[in-house]
Amino acid sequence: MDKKRILLKNIAKVEPFKTPEGYFESFTNGIMSQLPDVVRENSKNVSVNWWQHVRPWVYMAAMFAGIALMIRMFIGPPATGGIKNYASEGLKLTSSSDIDDYYNYYDDGLARIVYDDTFYLVDYTEDSYSE
Repeated sequence: MDKKRILLKNIAKVEPFKTPEGYFESFTNGIMSQLPDVVRENSKNVSVNWWQHVRPWVYMAAMFAGIALMIRMFIGPPATGGIKNYASEGLKLTSSSDIDDYYNYYDDGLARIVYDDTFYLVDYTEDSYSE
């Protein structure tokens, strides 16, 4: 099969669409002849009442209110009274002896774990440190 290279300059430039002779010269006269000669003076006066005038603004306000409610539903209510320091409130509920007992137990347990890790291979279970 002989392949021939097709170049754009070898293709004939033919315009497939043509306008009829004198089309644009008579275009304006043709359109004007199709329009009615009588101008309507009988146009309706449309009165807009109060609700039709305010309705777009009410719809927009309802849309923003809906968006605000959805955001509040997904995020949650705003915090009241500012930021609370829950750690300090937890300390108010416990006595100083409870806090000392906790830190002593924590220090003893931590020291025991470090010691056991250093010198022994110990299996850590709940029973090994329960007193």
